[in-house]
Amino acid sequence: MEIRGIWITTTASQVLDSRKNIAEAMNFLAETGFNVVFPVVWNNGVTTYPSRIMRENFGVEINPRFQGRDPLAELVEEAKRVNLAVIPWFEYGFASSYQKNGGTIIAKKPQWAARDSAGNLLVKNGFEWLNAFDSEVQNFLLSLFLEVIKNYKVAGIQGDDRFPAFPSEGGYEQKTIECYQQEFNQLPPVNSKDPQWLQWRADILSNFLTRVYREIISINPESIISLSPSVYPWSHENYLQDSKAWVDLGLADLIHPQLYYREFELYKRDIDRVLTSQFTQEQLPKLIPGILLKQSTYRITPEHLVQAISYNRFLGIQGEVLFFYEGLREDNNALAKVLKSGIYSTPAGKFDQKEIKKSSFTHRRINGNFTYINTSQEVSIKAQFDWVEPFSEGMAAVKMGYKWGYIDKTGKLITRLRFDATKPFSQGLALVKISNKYGYIDKTGKLIIALQFDDARSFSLGMAAVKIAEKWGYIAQTGKIIIPTQFDDAKSFTEDLAAVKIANKWGYIDKAGQIIIQFKLDDATSFSEGLALVKLGNKLGYIGKDGNFIIEPQFDEADIFSEGLAPAKTGNKWGYINQFGEFLIPPDFDFAKPFSEGIALVNVGGEFKQDKEQGKADFVGGKWGYIRKP
Repeated sequence: MEIRGIWITTTASQVLDSRKNIAEAMNFLAETGFNVVFPVVWNNGVTTYPSRIMRENFGVEINPRFQGRDPLAELVEEAKRVNLAVIPWFEYGFASSYQKNGGTIIAKKPQWAARDSAGNLLVKNGFEWLNAFDSEVQNFLLSLFLEVIKNYKVAGIQGDDRFPAFPSEGGYEQKTIECYQQEFNQLPPVNSKDPQWLQWRADILSNFLTRVYREIISINPESIISLSPSVYPWSHENYLQDSKAWVDLGLADLIHPQLYYREFELYKRDIDRVLTSQFTQEQLPKLIPGILLKQSTYRITPEHLVQAISYNRFLGIQGEVLFFYEGLREDNNALAKVLKSGIYSTPAGKFDQKEIKKSSFTHRRINGNFTYINTSQEVSIKAQFDWVEPFSEGMAAVKMGYKWGYIDKTGKLITRLRFDATKPFSQGLALVKISNKYGYIDKTGKLIIALQFDDARSFSLGMAAVKIAEKWGYIAQTGKIIIPTQFDDAKSFTEDLAAVKIANKWGYIDKAGQIIIQFKLDDATSFSEGLALVKLGNKLGYIGKDGNFIIEPQFDEADIFSEGLAPAKTGNKWGYINQFGEFLIPPDFDFAKPFSEGIALVNVGGEFKQDKEQGKADFVGGKWGYIRKP
């Protein structure tokens, strides 16, 4: 499936003026090779559909131009007739009006107005703005989205360069100032592009987008969240649109950066930059760029249009959205004819919401709340994330989309969700990864040891194994190397020893770096309760700190000792052995974890399967339960 979209406006267009015009346009688009349309439903403080929300709040049910009709309902019906999907476009987003001093909305609700640093109504490029940080304003705009999703059979909703967006010159309303002052113990800087002030406000918009995403999919899990921001990072610096974060957090099912260039070389330059700086290969299916067909007296040349679309396909980008419909019709349908006879001559395939959702996180967000409980089984925290890890030292790693962060025991994020991988806190520090480098943060989220290592492990006994280039060594909590990088692999210190590897064999060193157990093992783990699980040949057993086998190699799989017992697998089943290698709990389970506080997690009937989303194998299926120590 390719995604071939077109925007339908109320400006310089008569498509929505009658059902006849709508039907003719849908026929034309289907014949030309499109499969999705983005009709405007919200601009200049009015809707292009009869809105109960607008009627009750502002006494204006619909744009007077369309009084007595429902253009959106007509378009949905006509589009369905020719197999076109419809995604309504909320063009103005948080902008209340254009050159109308705020229009009807701010006239009736002046407290909703955004303010610049001088206290004036926030105006940028002729657009007057609502306060995007105000909860009432957010609730109002969300209610419009939900109204459309509930009342019309549409494929999703779309925001653009004004949703979620807010001019970086704004945010100087008293309530926003107080919130910033409470968090940072200082007033917002006069410089509206101060990095901390900029990111803090951008995060508020991203948090609201998170809420929008969740509420829409709770009504219809197949609804597509489509966003068309200005180009990043310009959009971030000028309109607080952190579209990179939106992609990383899984808040956009489709994203259409507005690459509105009048020369192909400029388009090529920016799509290359966007692709390399903002999208991973895994995220690429979400990228469907916006291409400018027409603006005022400008119209793209057929050659430029074909070059841009062809280059998209060369890069593996499976679609585009064109701005806007009237550009196809000028000069006797010149651009449409070029598309129909050439690059759009092969059918795009039906716009498939289920297919698009396969690369989204919707399945984790439908009834997907995680709940932390204490040992009394009382609910302590409910966390709305795509993935959560257990608490360690009062902190827990959480994941949304493709990025990780940490929460404290109140559920508050102590860091932005910005890490590509995380480990639990250990000795006051947590191992984190961004791109291809590892470093360590403290419990305030501050980077204490810079992102510099090619691989690393958590701190234990005041030391952490780190990899530089191809060799491993150990650092102190200051970041200083105290055992030089010399090993092919290395594990954490426990009970004063660490397993290290040289030339395909494992041994153990002490904290001074002296060899204590010679390099003769095929695999090795950390010591626990005086024993270490090791591999010799293709069997697992346990050694003492002198390197001698206490339990001879005999198991197919096993785990560490905890509370006097260790899970061990023989044949196809797991049980628990004592420190003499005897099964005190018979091997009756399909999976088993070590004991903790007198109980252990076990499974019957499950199996290992690869989890592509997490990049690791997970044990799935069967029934889980807990057993007590005998």
